[in-house]
Amino acid sequence: MVIILSLCFITACASGQPDVLSPEPVDGKTVKTEEVWLADRLFIMELALTPEQRAQGLMGRSSMADNEGMLFVFPDVEPFPAEVSFWMKNCLMPIDVIFISREGQITAVHEMQPPLPGTPESELIRYTSNGPVQFAIELRGGLAAELGLQAQDFINLRGDYLVKLAK
Repeated sequence: MVIILSLCFITACASGQPDVLSPEPVDGKTVKTEEVWLADRLFIMELALTPEQRAQGLMGRSSMADNEGMLFVFPDVEPFPAEVSFWMKNCLMPIDVIFISREGQITAVHEMQPPLPGTPESELIRYTSNGPVQFAIELRGGLAAELGLQAQDFINLRGDYLVKLAK
């Protein structure tokens, strides 16, 4: 259980990746993307499909375009879908996180702020999903509110397809 909770605390931000999302290779690896409609706007989402990609998230990136984001896909194996938490370790910019159930319903939306330099891990805020989720989306800080996204809304994802890609 401790290992599972530790994995759930890991997310978003880190070094070695470009400042903006791109379908171009990152560190010699092809980045998979998915088009997702949010509030009548098309977004290109970089997919975080593996434990390493989900742990790396948006760490170290200093900017993100208004039509880009990251879509975290959790595998369809125990313990998922599960309640998860994200934190802002090594994040350089404000990020919104939108937690989404397997059925596509938003369970929580959080505006996450980068911690002050030197903040110990034990003091980093954990942003929780408020229920079991299969997906999470990260956007530029403030964009979820601009789009009017809130808990109980639905997002149309190709859930079955995406979950099959996750490891």
